[in-house]
Amino acid sequence: MSSDVAGPPQRTAVTLADVAGKAGVSIATASFVLSGRGGSRSAGSPATKAKVRAAAEELGYVPNRNAQAMRTGRGGGIVLSLGTLEDPWGVQLANQVRHDALPHDLSTLVLADERWLEYLSGASADAAFITSVDFVRDGPERVRRLSAATQTGIVAFTAEMEPDGFDVIASTPYRAIAHAYRRLRGRHRTVQLLAPQLPARVPTTLTHPRTQAFLDAARELGEDRPEDLVRITPESSRDTYRASLEWLAGPDRPHAVICFTGYQAVALQFAAERWGLDIPGDLEIISIGDVPSESEYFEPISYYGVDDVFARISAVVIDAARDREERPGRLHSFDWEFFPGSTTREDDRTR
Repeated sequence: MSSDVAGPPQRTAVTLADVAGKAGVSIATASFVLSGRGGSRSAGSPATKAKVRAAAEELGYVPNRNAQAMRTGRGGGIVLSLGTLEDPWGVQLANQVRHDALPHDLSTLVLADERWLEYLSGASADAAFITSVDFVRDGPERVRRLSAATQTGIVAFTAEMEPDGFDVIASTPYRAIAHAYRRLRGRHRTVQLLAPQLPARVPTTLTHPRTQAFLDAARELGEDRPEDLVRITPESSRDTYRASLEWLAGPDRPHAVICFTGYQAVALQFAAERWGLDIPGDLEIISIGDVPSESEYFEPISYYGVDDVFARISAVVIDAARDREERPGRLHSFDWEFFPGSTTREDDRTR
């Protein structure tokens, strides 16, 4: 027995032509606005862009990113290859890029492992920021291969490369580490380095350039066995905190520590506060790398870093995403300086 009751009407997919018709613009203009090229003059005036976006929202238009990428060579997104989500530096950078990218119709994606070559070789992105070039095997060669094989605007964070069809941000802390050591050594008989265990990285912790800069600075001031001054903890924030609790309660409690990264400085400060130590009276801490205020639980941590670093990196990455014309690449050099906080003594804050 057949039924005369009709099923629910089948909803047809909303097309770009539907959006263009609703907004009263050409299909080309609608495409420019909705494909991540909204900053282009071809996308029309701000009022035109607003009409197109309103029409797309009203009709429930969902762009086919795969088809769009094949047609335009643009994926509408920025990939941040951060390697880990443990470091608040990367989280703050992702927040900054997201904030700056959205007005340009660009989404922000975070890659939390080191497989950036594999991922970006098969994905369509407008730009990619790669932080671990110097810390993975054949990192520079991988960047060159990726740049030759993809239309993605590459921004490499590296001290070992020059621009070659991609942008390079050169920002090395090695001189800053030497300055930090001398600053603390002037007040303490022993200055130690808190560093994460890097078993899967190349180089490892003891051969890492940051560690080598610390060891060189210690040797220059007469340390015979500077390797003994390196305290290695597991890589995560929680494990660093737990290891710091044990270290600060032990017989070899430190009095001056340079931290390999910002998240380690936060963990060490947290552990010191947990034991009721006076900072900076009982313990001075300097971080190598910016410590975002959002990640701090107590008073600001003294650190060596780059002024306005998150906004500056974000501007370079977004420019690489928007300017897709063929270019040789650009070099952006960021200098490090000391930012005194409450974890070093008063004379540091008045210099």
